[in-house]
Amino acid sequence: MKRRNFALHAAVAGLVPSMYAKAALAQDAPAASQPDNPFYKAVGLGRFQGGRSGALALNNQREAAGYVYFNIQGGYRPALFQLGEAPKPIYTDGPGEATGINSRTETVGWFRQGSFTQAFRWWRGQLTTLPSLGGGNSFATGINNRSEVVGWSEAAPGVSHATYWWRDKLTDLGTWGGYAAQATAINERGDILGFREMVLNGVGVRQGVLLSVGRKPQLLPIPAGYDSLMPTALNNRGDVTGYVYNTNDYLWSRRAFIYTDNKCTLLPAVGAYFPTGGLCINNQRVMGGFRFDGNADPRDGAIAWLDKGKTPVLPYAGWWPRGPAEGWYRVSSACAINEEGAMVGTGRYLSSYVYPGIWFEAYMLIPKN
Repeated sequence: MKRRNFALHAAVAGLVPSMYAKAALAQDAPAASQPDNPFYKAVGLGRFQGGRSGALALNNQREAAGYVYFNIQGGYRPALFQLGEAPKPIYTDGPGEATGINSRTETVGWFRQGSFTQAFRWWRGQLTTLPSLGGGNSFATGINNRSEVVGWSEAAPGVSHATYWWRDKLTDLGTWGGYAAQATAINERGDILGFREMVLNGVGVRQGVLLSVGRKPQLLPIPAGYDSLMPTALNNRGDVTGYVYNTNDYLWSRRAFIYTDNKCTLLPAVGAYFPTGGLCINNQRVMGGFRFDGNADPRDGAIAWLDKGKTPVLPYAGWWPRGPAEGWYRVSSACAINEEGAMVGTGRYLSSYVYPGIWFEAYMLIPKN
């Protein structure tokens, strides 16, 4: 039921006049916390004009970055989130997402500009487009506290090069020996993580690359039984997480891993739920990511690995309400983690009290101890 129709029906039915007004005010407020999980407390980060929201990056001040959907051309824009406050859209020329944030609240990401994506940096209300290699799309994936930015840019249509930006100057990191490459993360030391794309035995594969400061690019080992490795995050120690998979069965063969001490180890799952993927890691080697469940909504439920990857837990399993109730039904992939172990992503929230009754909202999971 559309919002204007709901107001009309409420008036005709003789419902309390303030009911719809209360719903309208509440739709952009962050969803209530729900502290009944043994590991984490789930807290909503809010929506904008009643649309969806999602968080993709997090700093140590509990500031998050991601996106909001609202009534604007293109439907969604990059956004910043702070606990207890309404999301703050970053007004770009087209739809986009914020994918990285540092301790100074410098934010990076991408937005659609014409027929291409454009990497950007935002700070103190100032939006700066980052230079590209001139071949088409560019994309910023991460930023550290020294304002070093990484991502990728196309040197020609469909040919992406890993890239590094410092003070808005671009350095082309090339393809690391593949036909294409992308940088996915950077740590405080300046180590850069990414992958190259290769053709082996007639099949396209991905191989993880770690470019440590002062060293040549290093290929990450791929565990036996797999042919591709997608690295997603690294900490300041140089530990890496991500997922491995087989190109002939990408969806169901994915397994989360941790790379540490020159060894790549597969991470356990909760019960028989596979596939899994690591998406974030902090300096204590606590990791977050997803476990795939094709029968659920959202299908990529959040999972965390404690004890340096030995103990998998569901940071927030969710619930199904019986009768009038309100709370987080399910939280999707844990996309980013900070040093206290807080994680962010997007969750599905159900409410019997606030119209429209179900929505997707950016969340923060705060550890209880």
